[in-house]
Order: sequence, then C-alpha cells, then structure tokens
Amino acid sequence: MKIFRVILLVFGSWLLWLLVSQFLFCPRYQFNTPIPFEGSVLYNPYDSVSGSRWVKCNFHAHSHAWEGLTNGHGTAADIHNAYKALHYGVHCVSNYHHIDTTHYTHANYLPAYEHGYNIRKTHQLVLGSTEIQWLDYLFQQTAHNKQHVLKHLSGPDNVVILNHPALKNGYTTEDLTQLTNYDCMEVLNPSVTSTAQWDAALSAGKRVFIVGDDDIHDVISKKRLGTRCTFVNVRSNSAREVIHALKTGQSYGVIVGDNQRHDVIPQLQSLTVRHDTIHALMTQAANEVTITGQNGKVLALARHTDRISYRITPDDRYARATFKYANGTEILLNPVFFTPKNGYEPMPVYENFHETMFFRSIGTCILGGWLLLVARLMTGQRPQRYGRRRLSW
Repeated sequence: MKIFRVILLVFGSWLLWLLVSQFLFCPRYQFNTPIPFEGSVLYNPYDSVSGSRWVKCNFHAHSHAWEGLTNGHGTAADIHNAYKALHYGVHCVSNYHHIDTTHYTHANYLPAYEHGYNIRKTHQLVLGSTEIQWLDYLFQQTAHNKQHVLKHLSGPDNVVILNHPALKNGYTTEDLTQLTNYDCMEVLNPSVTSTAQWDAALSAGKRVFIVGDDDIHDVISKKRLGTRCTFVNVRSNSAREVIHALKTGQSYGVIVGDNQRHDVIPQLQSLTVRHDTIHALMTQAANEVTITGQNGKVLALARHTDRISYRITPDDRYARATFKYANGTEILLNPVFFTPKNGYEPMPVYENFHETMFFRSIGTCILGGWLLLVARLMTGQRPQRYGRRRLSW
C-alpha cells in the first residue's frame, strides 16, 4: 500500500504542477481591442512580383521519427523524392520537435519543424530556425498560453505559421482577433480548411498571409501527396528568399483539384492597384472568381474569366481574391489592405505584470499547501481534523 500511495502522490504532484504552471504561472497579457485595417495607403503584397518567378512549395510533411512514437511513415529522402517528382521547388520535412538535415547542403534547404504536443492540436510550423523551442502547455490552452508560446517561437529570421487552426478548434476565431507574433496561417490543409479563421484575423487588422500544405504523414502510400501547396515569388530558390516572400505576402495558397496536372496549375500573372481599384489576372480562366472583405463578406463575384477588378473602399478594410476552377482547383490570394502612410505596424501585446504576479502568487500558495500535505502523508502523519473533542476528566 505504501508503494501505491507513493505512486499516487508522484502522479498527483506531476498533474498539479502541469495545471498550475499552465493556468497560474503562465504570463498574463493585456490584449488590445481589435482595430480593423485603416489608413490612406493600400498595401499590395504582389506589387513587385514577376509572373515568371513562382516556385511551388510544401512546408508540412512528416517522416518516420522518434523511433515511431509520432505518426510518420517513410524516410526524409522518400518525402524529398516524392515532391521532386511533382516539380516542387521547396519541400520541407517538418517532424514534431525535430529538424531534419537530410538536404542541408542544397540551396533550397529550409529547416522546419512542427511545434506542439498539447491535446487540442494547437500546433505551429516554424521555418528557418536551427533551434527547437520546447515550451508548450498540455491541456486546452487559453489565449495567454498561446501568446506565450508564440512569443517564444517568433524571430526576425524565421517564419511562424499557425497550423490547421480550425482542427479541434486549436485556434478559435476569438483567439485570432487577439494573438500576435506569427506570420502566416495554414488555411489550406487536407484535414480542414480555415478560411473563417483567416478572415477573423484579417478583420481584426492582423497582417496574416496564407499557406497551403499537404501535412502528409505517409509518403509511401502517397495519401494527401500534392493536394495542397503554396506558391512563393522569389528571385532565387533559397531559404532567405522563401522566408522573405512568406513574411511579405508574395505568395498564395492552392487547393489542387483531383484532375489537376501539377505542371499546369494556374498561376497569378499580376495583381496591381491603380488608385483604389484592384486588378487581378491569372494565367487560366476560372469558373468563378470572388472578392472577400471584412468579416468574410463577399464583395464581388465574376464567372468564366481569368481576371477580376474591384474598387476597394475604406469600409471594405481589405480585399482578397479566390479563383475556383472546374476541376476542383482553387487559388486563394493574399489580401490587399489599408495601412497608414508610414506603413503597417502590428499592435504589440504586452505582459500584464500585476495580473501575472497575482496569478503566480495563487499558484505558489497552492503548491506550498500541496507540499505540506505530501510531507505529512509521507511521514505517516494524518492531517489535523478540526471539530468537537470529547473531554476526559
């Protein structure tokens, strides 16, 4: 029985530590009231792109790793070979908390790993970092937990992508009106499409750009292979250029139709802004073209055309185009949005010192009380019972 008691105490102590560290010791943040895009200047992410410099990419793929503890089949070499066969210019292996270096000598090598081991799949993809961050919170995360993790992951030379935010509600629409310190969102994933989450972030004035990935876990069976991708516009196929393209929005996401040949996927030829009118032109005519704005509202619709024009107003806040083709292929472009004359500046989120100290004080008291209880139990002392005692004379 003593051994059983010790096991229970160790497990209870570990569980209590996880709960206290996540919900009481985690920094508390002062989130800003969401402010939609505003200003007198239109930011066009495609202002300087060239129609001949598009490179097809997949950033999210899993191989066999961690002695099979994680879900991944096939080697890193298998993944690279499969994407080369489909003419991808960049193909990453993004195992959980592990950076693959199989092709680190190649010019197009981009270090990547998937971060997150919590139960609600609140995961992030980190590109360009050579160091792994381990901070995470196991249970369903609060906005404070998520912001703390994102602050640890973000950096000037890497890209942080929110993976499949709609999956298990890993990132709620309310979260996305508050959180910062990330660059892109994996809107297109075979498991779930997260356009509502993307529009929630954009409607809150967050400069967030789209990514599409296969999130493949079994390259041997080729299930999911080549079903989602991201095109980036780069002068050279290098990690630095790809990171710059993702951070500035010189990219777009693609759902690849079932009958779509990979060597003839429609591409953006140009997107220009003249005064207050957006002009988007694709290399192939689409069945349907939509312009979407604030709160996901459809602003314009056209059919059977390779182009669309739309006069954007300050009330629209932003406008993003989607081209849908008969074979199921969809092209989702990044938004054009209003900014002040001095350019876009993200609203910083600061730690609320007093609130953080208050919650940490509560956590310290709880852990202190638990340690006293454990000490009594381990020394064989029963907790003092308070109540009426019978007097003996």
